[in-house]
Amino acid sequence: MTAHNPQEDDIFLEGEIVALRQPDIEKDVMKGHWHSWFNDPVTTQYLVHGVFPVNREQQAEIVAREIADPTSLLLVVIDKKTSKHIGVVCLKFINHIYRSSYLSIVFGDRSIKGAALEAVALLTKHGFDRLNLQRISGGQHAALWQWMNSLELIGYQLDGYNQDYAIRNGEKYDVATYSITSTRFYTIQKERGGNICTASLSKLLEQKSQENKTEMMKQFFTNLYGS
Repeated sequence: MTAHNPQEDDIFLEGEIVALRQPDIEKDVMKGHWHSWFNDPVTTQYLVHGVFPVNREQQAEIVAREIADPTSLLLVVIDKKTSKHIGVVCLKFINHIYRSSYLSIVFGDRSIKGAALEAVALLTKHGFDRLNLQRISGGQHAALWQWMNSLELIGYQLDGYNQDYAIRNGEKYDVATYSITSTRFYTIQKERGGNICTASLSKLLEQKSQENKTEMMKQFFTNLYGS
């Protein structure tokens, strides 16, 4: 197998198993399968996407708008072993007054253990190091509590719960929100010798909690208001 060459793909951020770069519309969209992720019911099961079909041309327009948007930083995730485009991560609604942003992530290939977490770690670090943010937040379907437990490994914490947020497949679902502050991020990074993911991503993943804190938060609000 040919060794990965970071210069080949205009790598912007690089980790142990993934690298991030700016989207290449011709390569990633027009000749790739990016649009198909949003047509896949499995990929969009816990996302807001998958309501209307998306073709390559429409996806290209969406990506072009995101690249041109000064309040958005969209990066594609590349598997370093295969140079395959496996996902995207994005900091949206970047606000330089409040020094805040919103995290968005979609992976078309979820088979590579630790890839999504490292991609988020790289983008989070860049948000604090170079964009000078002080807080990054996000939200997810309550059923994705295992992913929340992964995010906890790099300093994200639950901070809110939205009951009956929306309806999918005829059933209401809840959304949990989470965030990380620059103070928490840099404290953890310092404790780990400068690497938020530690020297071994696989060893970090072994520390992942199996406790469903999202359900605990739901019960907290239920008990607090008695409904």
